Amino acid sequence: AGFRKPIKRLWISSQTDKAVLEGFANLKPSSQYNNLYMSAESRAEADWLVGLNVTRALTCKYNAQLSAGRVQTPTLAMIVQREEEIRKFVPKDYWTINAKVNGFTVQWKDRNSGNSRIFDKNRAEEIVSRLKGQAGQIVDVQKEHKKELPPLLYDLTELQRDANRKFGYSAKKTLSIMQKLYETHKLVTYPRTDSRYITDDIVPTLPERLKSIAVGPYSETARSILRKKINSSKRFVDNSKVTDHHAIIPTEQFVDLGALDSDERNIYDLIIKRFLAVLSEPFEYEQITVKVDVKGELFFARGRIVRSPGWKAVYGELGRLGDEDEEDEQEQVLPEVKKGQMVKLIAINAVNGKTKPPARYTEATLLSAMEHPGKFVEDKSLREALETASGLGTPATRADIIEKLFDCFYVERRGKEIVPTSKGIQLISLVPPDLKSPELTAKWEQQLQLISKGRSNASSFIKEMRDYASKLVSSVIASNESYRHDNLTREKCPECGKYLLEVN
Repeated sequence: AGFRKPIKRLWISSQTDKAVLEGFANLKPSSQYNNLYMSAESRAEADWLVGLNVTRALTCKYNAQLSAGRVQTPTLAMIVQREEEIRKFVPKDYWTINAKVNGFTVQWKDRNSGNSRIFDKNRAEEIVSRLKGQAGQIVDVQKEHKKELPPLLYDLTELQRDANRKFGYSAKKTLSIMQKLYETHKLVTYPRTDSRYITDDIVPTLPERLKSIAVGPYSETARSILRKKINSSKRFVDNSKVTDHHAIIPTEQFVDLGALDSDERNIYDLIIKRFLAVLSEPFEYEQITVKVDVKGELFFARGRIVRSPGWKAVYGELGRLGDEDEEDEQEQVLPEVKKGQMVKLIAINAVNGKTKPPARYTEATLLSAMEHPGKFVEDKSLREALETASGLGTPATRADIIEKLFDCFYVERRGKEIVPTSKGIQLISLVPPDLKSPELTAKWEQQLQLISKGRSNASSFIKEMRDYASKLVSSVIASNESYRHDNLTREKCPECGKYLLEVN
């Protein structure tokens, strides 16, 4: 348009009046963001070139509605690969040995390997019958003072994971609730962020943010943090770890909890509790490990005494949302015991269990895999690029990509689990191999990152993408795979006369 006037940008992380006014007082020259713009434009164009061409090639070749893309295909490939592992998995029986002594439970562990699982039934039964009614000696009591620091603040992906675990919300639903809290209620900062830290300039605003959330169930904790000096440690204040937007935290806007619906209230609750937890003291406890020797076999028990609940008090009894994989050894309250003390085995038994196949992805675990797909990549430097380039897709696009896999009927939900359909499994066998691997995305993310820092050329990247797209199309044409509709019905479409497909 021939426009030659200077351009300035408003760069803000929350939409409260105060933040907007401050933003306008500190407008930034637009030229600072030219590289970021080039990188975003290259990303969009690359995704379009690859997605459009491969999708058309697959659809024409196999006469079925098939689509592929730079991020959706590696994501689908991870789900299909997991399903394959589950299908091939053969469960094995194992036994663990538990015993009761003087009011607490101990668990057997192998003297050499430290393993508590025995894969030989006869061996387990032999140990149980040999030790029945025997006495043992406490050979070691270790007490360790431990500190557990609060979790980091939320970025979008971590928030979507917790919301899926705790409330079963899809990634897309969490994002749309966040948009409302950000735009309509103005209660939280910019949601589409990939940072879990805040910058130095936010620290002076923390007391004001705490005052604004000191309502209802949060008032007591917020006031007690305000009474002490806020400890702004490097643990959550780190300018080098914030690229465009800082972690999700509450704004200084006054809160009316009654104005939020139940979904908004749930997400808001997660954010506020995490914010309060980060500003709280560490959780301190004493870990006690007891080692008992019974006729040459070793048994262990672990327990803890809480010295100071610290940040865990914010979450009540729950502690932080735990990950699904609990340890074999259960924590318990142990009585006073001393080294050298004799104990009698009151009961001992072998418990049968079966090894479990790898778990299917839920939205929470799929988001983690998309964020850290490095373990699916062999090359070390590429793995590092994927880790620093925030993995497959961006926090802002992941929800839409997962949603798209559902909409195209490549995957379906069973409860919380994500299961690939026959169409999704077949598609992965039809797609050119290097489009399935996260390595390719790693290479691109690496280049896009360099473009955003002004260290790489956007036009040469796009040229490479054009060549790549035509190579992919040729490889689809040359393929001699076939696709078959597993979900054909006997009923015809009144419009075109083809058989209808049944989808779930």
